[in-house]
Amino acid sequence: MKKRFKGIFIVLCCAIFVLAACSNRNIVTEGEDEKDKDSLGSKYGFTFLNVVADTNEMKEALKVTYDEKKDKTEAMYENKIDDFYLHGNAAMEKLDKIFEELELDPEMDDEDMIKKASEAFEINDYKSLQLDVKFKGFDTKKLRMTK
Repeated sequence: MKKRFKGIFIVLCCAIFVLAACSNRNIVTEGEDEKDKDSLGSKYGFTFLNVVADTNEMKEALKVTYDEKKDKTEAMYENKIDDFYLHGNAAMEKLDKIFEELELDPEMDDEDMIKKASEAFEINDYKSLQLDVKFKGFDTKKLRMTK
């Protein structure tokens, strides 16, 4: 009976560990300590960004998610064309370089915003591009462009 209980306990612990590890892979841990919780969106001007681009050859050729909250930041960068699948800190390192040249503004024309995003993410031959962005102090903009 003791052996059986011990075996079940080990299996349950392993299952919990695997589930916890899988669900947290997009969380950014580097630089979180120095983040001022009152300055959400101050680094890039937005707190949420989601980009999905389809090409003629591939659906969801590019998928990007950046979500900055008071208690955590999540980042994901998946580029099927170049075979990059980055999550968490690795994704944030890649996105930080892209966001520095992105320079989106909440007052910017929707078409210009899509154009800037496609240039920054180097996906100019897209069939369709979806851009969702939440600027600090503004509602979420949901933009779609099809060529």
